[in-house]
Amino acid sequence: MVYYPYQDNIYGKSAIMMQTKTFEYESQHSTPWHKHELGQLYWLSQGVFVIETECAQWTVTPGSIGWFPAGLDHRAWVPRKVKGNSLYLKPSDCIQYPSQAGIYGGNSFILAMLERVLRNNHVSSKDYQNSLLKLLGYEISQCAELPLQLTLPLDRRARNVANELLRNPACILDQSQLANQWGISVRNLSRLFSQQTGLSFSQWRQQAKVVASLQWVLAGLPISEVASLSGYSNVSAYIEVFRQRFGKTPGQFKED
Repeated sequence: MVYYPYQDNIYGKSAIMMQTKTFEYESQHSTPWHKHELGQLYWLSQGVFVIETECAQWTVTPGSIGWFPAGLDHRAWVPRKVKGNSLYLKPSDCIQYPSQAGIYGGNSFILAMLERVLRNNHVSSKDYQNSLLKLLGYEISQCAELPLQLTLPLDRRARNVANELLRNPACILDQSQLANQWGISVRNLSRLFSQQTGLSFSQWRQQAKVVASLQWVLAGLPISEVASLSGYSNVSAYIEVFRQRFGKTPGQFKED
């Protein structure tokens, strides 16, 4: 079944309790800003799926579960080819799920339940579906949130700088040049990043680089090439920043 997830009218007034979708998107596929009347779960078998809201960006990776409640304004894009599945839930069926968007670790039990959902969506009784969805929500709520979120500045000028760095993590422009390019002083740029993201400009830029690098790590590129594409001239420095962020080296992350 192929459709865009932001076309909520496909469900109709008599929609069943849940709707599943298997998707495959080519590199650079994107959606415009939109929101759903349904909650969404994403899990992938290949690639990364980037979800952006007004205040943050999340990166869904294989082995993780992305949860996004109903009514959340967002847009999405895929830097490289991606394959995966999604589950759409009516708000009344989302009580056991986290109240905020987040990325969670998909343990073997949760992944097995998601597979059961895919296989039995149209053949199971309503009581069975209710029980399965409630248990799935409880299990996801018990999982630790993964460090796959990047807080974004809300100020338009600072956000323009952030978007530039997310599009091109290897950007060679320094903070002064970026501030000048987007019509803001260096002092104000530093203040806005600190106030609105909780990180200094340099800390945020470093985190943006390592989060952006996930697409190349998971694609199997040599670590030296990943480091270069991410704006690191020193491979060891890149690996250390990656380890600090994710608790494992790029090689270990890819193997998990």
